[in-house]
Amino acid sequence: MRWWAKALLWAAILLACAGVGAFVASRSNPFPPEVRSAEASVTPSQPPGSEEVWSLAIVSRSSHAYRVGGACGSDWRVRARLRVTDADRVVGDGVARLTSGAPCDFATAQVQADRFTLRVTGAEIEGRMELRFRLGSASPAGSQDLGGFETTFPRVRLSIAARDGAAAEVRARFEDANGDVYSSRSNAELSG
Repeated sequence: MRWWAKALLWAAILLACAGVGAFVASRSNPFPPEVRSAEASVTPSQPPGSEEVWSLAIVSRSSHAYRVGGACGSDWRVRARLRVTDADRVVGDGVARLTSGAPCDFATAQVQADRFTLRVTGAEIEGRMELRFRLGSASPAGSQDLGGFETTFPRVRLSIAARDGAAAEVRARFEDANGDVYSSRSNAELSG
C-alpha cells in the first residue's frame, strides 16, 4: 500500500472515531439528576486564621545493609510546617537535609542526595497527630540516598501529641525482596 493511501485510511479512521464520539456525547446528559448543582453544595469558607499551625522537627538516622555485604548510613534533619484544618485534617510541606555524609564501608561512585522535598498528610485524632510522609524531588538531580532514608522514611507512621513541646520516637525496619535490610530511628518534636 502506498504511503498516501495509508495516510488517507488513517485519517478516515480517526474522523470516524471522532464522529462516533461526538454522536454519543450529543445524546448523553452531562448533568444527570443524581448530580447536584454547584449552588447546592457550596460550603462556607473558613474564616482566616482558623487553622492551627505547627512546626515539626525530626532527626532521623537510617541504615541500609546490603545482602551482598556492606552497609551505608545517613543522618537527616527534617523541618516541616503543618496546618490542622477545622476538619482535623493535617497537611504540610517541608524539607529533609542530610546532616552527615552517607558513609559506606565500600567504595561507590553513586551521587548521594543531600536534600529532599517532602509532603506531610494525616489527621488529628483525640489530641494526637497521626502523620505520614511522602518524599518529593532529591537534590542534586539524579541523586539517591545510599543510607536508606529515601526508602524507610516514607514508611514511617508518626503518632505525636498535638501540644507544644511534644516529642515522639518511631523506628522502622524491613527487608526488601532482594534481601537488603533497611532501618531507621526518627526523633520528632512539635512546636506551636
